[in-house]
Amino acid sequence: MSFNYTGLKSSATALLTKFGRQLTFTRTTKGAYSAATGKTSDTTATFDKYCCVFDYLASEVNGGTIQQGDRRVLSEAHEYELNDSVSLDGKIYRVISISENKPAGTLMSVDLQVRS
Repeated sequence: MSFNYTGLKSSATALLTKFGRQLTFTRTTKGAYSAATGKTSDTTATFDKYCCVFDYLASEVNGGTIQQGDRRVLSEAHEYELNDSVSLDGKIYRVISISENKPAGTLMSVDLQVRS
């Protein structure tokens, strides 16, 4: 028997909206290279999502995959990409790891590891 996760997804979004904060993410996409100017025409887009921000525990910081100063962002469902950036407490962080919470194919929330 299959479980319908649609209601649980709505609950997850409601909890992130109630207890989280809205953050603005920025995505820059490289455009075509112009031989005349020697540059690419980059496109920048922004989107707002509700998130809860956490520091990693000292025991989780291993100097490799998790470094001192990395933050964990639990965010509402969205198709995030590596190198998306987000402003947290006056610092710009970029997304370096994405872990989707996606039971039975229903995207409920996303864990992002961000680094300044």
